[in-house]
Amino acid sequence: MWSIDSFMNLMVGDGSAVGTWLARTGFSLACLIKIAMEFKRDYSGYYEPTTYLYFKVRAQHLKHRQRMPTKLHYRVFLATRLLFSAALFLGIAPRFAAVGLAFCFAFEGLIHFKFHVNFFTLLACCFVFSPDMPMLWDPVVKILAGDPQSALNIVRSAHGSRFCQSAVALTLSALYIGGARRKLNTPFISGMVVISILRYTLAEAPRRHHFDGWYPRSFQAWTARVQPGDRIVKVAMTSVIGLEAVLPLALLIPGVWPYALGVGVLMHAAFTFMFPGTLTAFSVATVSTYFCFMPA
Repeated sequence: MWSIDSFMNLMVGDGSAVGTWLARTGFSLACLIKIAMEFKRDYSGYYEPTTYLYFKVRAQHLKHRQRMPTKLHYRVFLATRLLFSAALFLGIAPRFAAVGLAFCFAFEGLIHFKFHVNFFTLLACCFVFSPDMPMLWDPVVKILAGDPQSALNIVRSAHGSRFCQSAVALTLSALYIGGARRKLNTPFISGMVVISILRYTLAEAPRRHHFDGWYPRSFQAWTARVQPGDRIVKVAMTSVIGLEAVLPLALLIPGVWPYALGVGVLMHAAFTFMFPGTLTAFSVATVSTYFCFMPA
């Protein structure tokens, strides 16, 4: 029977410590990957007056034209985000680190709105409510010593948080269901959106070092000859929409969770294959949240 007490226990009682620990560690790893990608792409000049983004942001923030971040400002910003990400990854003052990351991502999204930055902001806010958990070093030492069971016991001995898990699960569900809803249009289902981006990426790869165009020749040849509306493309796009709509529900069913995890990993591996520079961090963060659904 459902009751107020059972509902409150679901929201604020102890959850799976292992699931929360894995999700938080994976999210912080994704934050580190995101920073590494931004360094590689030389995003320290993100707001320099030689970039298109500089003029776009200036047009959006007319009152702050004289306060645009310089290369030095952005390097300090990246260094601060690196410090908070490393602290959360290692488990050092994790709540403080999560608060710091939430502010960093919120500031980044305020200047230049991007959906994945919004997602990272919300996840950081969720992990502010993560309980005290073992530092990364403790279970890693046991694993390196050849005793994975002791490493698992160290994490299991901590208290989980159903509130934190529920917040992460709701954030992931909103991401997937909202994404599926946005993709329910003819340009996406026909493959026009993805094919256009792939072709643009390939065309720009020789001139812009921070684009993703690394693809093997066979994939490049396929991209050149495939056309929007081809059956294989429509099936792939429709499958993505269907999976994004169904995965949040599948992850809630204990017996189905392992299969949902496998399908989600394969789906995000495909995303990352096509756009590794852009989607690696996002995919790692997203798949990590699956562990908040993990059966106790």
